[in-house]
Amino acid sequence: MLTQTLQKKLGQFFIIGFHGVTPPPETEWLIQKRNIGGVILFKGNCPELEATLELVHHLKELNLQSPLTMAIDHEGGRVHRLPKPFTHFPAMQKIGKLYEKLPSTKMAFDVGLAMGQELRAAGFHWNFAPVLDVHTNPFNPVIGDRSFSADPAVVALAACQFIRGLEEAGIAACGKHFPGHGDTDEDSHEVLPHLPHNMKRLESVELIPFEAAIQENVAGIMTAHVVYDGLDQGLPATFSIKLLRDLLRDQLGFEGLIVSDDLAMGAISQGTTLEESCVKAFNAGCDVLIIGKNPQQQALALDTFARAVEEGIIPQEKVEESLARIEQFNLRYVKKAGGEKPPLNVIGSVARKNLLSKINQLT
Repeated sequence: MLTQTLQKKLGQFFIIGFHGVTPPPETEWLIQKRNIGGVILFKGNCPELEATLELVHHLKELNLQSPLTMAIDHEGGRVHRLPKPFTHFPAMQKIGKLYEKLPSTKMAFDVGLAMGQELRAAGFHWNFAPVLDVHTNPFNPVIGDRSFSADPAVVALAACQFIRGLEEAGIAACGKHFPGHGDTDEDSHEVLPHLPHNMKRLESVELIPFEAAIQENVAGIMTAHVVYDGLDQGLPATFSIKLLRDLLRDQLGFEGLIVSDDLAMGAISQGTTLEESCVKAFNAGCDVLIIGKNPQQQALALDTFARAVEEGIIPQEKVEESLARIEQFNLRYVKKAGGEKPPLNVIGSVARKNLLSKINQLT
């Protein structure tokens, strides 16, 4: 039987989204009664600055007994969710080109710090960036200019500086999409891509930025909804023990949080239910599960997950290990003991406009 204490903690494994500018009652109930670990905001949740600030504050106030991580995909370029006056930085490919010309530059650190300060001022804790994928396939419909470069060494250098900048601002980074989404020619939002790559190929290309980010103590790494048939035939990385536990945890020595990409995406949802996906991803090695925007599906996923723990389908040892990692994350980024938030006037400030001008001049 699940103890009441453990039952209350299971919600910490989940990050949820929702539609619209105000959370529906079902979403508020999940945060209050199921102790949801985090909320991810998208463009449709953030129409203008004041509403965004109010929403973040409101969500955090819903359950003061349990820490709520505020997360966002804030990469620059086309993956930009926040309204003006938040600074809209260019796609990271533009920053990467600067490193190809001038390896001694620190521009990625400056961008990470500036982004992080704006996010922190607005009440966020976790940025699902940078993209660590190496852009080796020019026909890739989903990564493209989100990647720093086609050169894994450039990706590693720029991404680590970007991570350092976010960290200095008090924002957790999350490298993505492990073990690499850069060589696909299909969009995992819609279908499940397959790659034939074996370990030799990964070690020479895809893993180089991830290994560097791990050395940089990146807080999180997000999985790819991509099948690596040369390593674990037929199973997407998100469901693969070989890739998440054996490779990422044991071989590469990653000690932070492994985060699933959204389990409601087409790559995964076409072959299984959301609740089944949660159990598979967690047992494969994920600590944190992103579960779309449908509150009814989210509630069902939590119920199914709790039953799987109760019945031993999910080992309690794995539950305790992941809870310990999440608690460490919360202590470091969510329940920050020291350090004031930056003032709101850093958002879209003159210093950021000058940084944008500098990027444009140098590139």
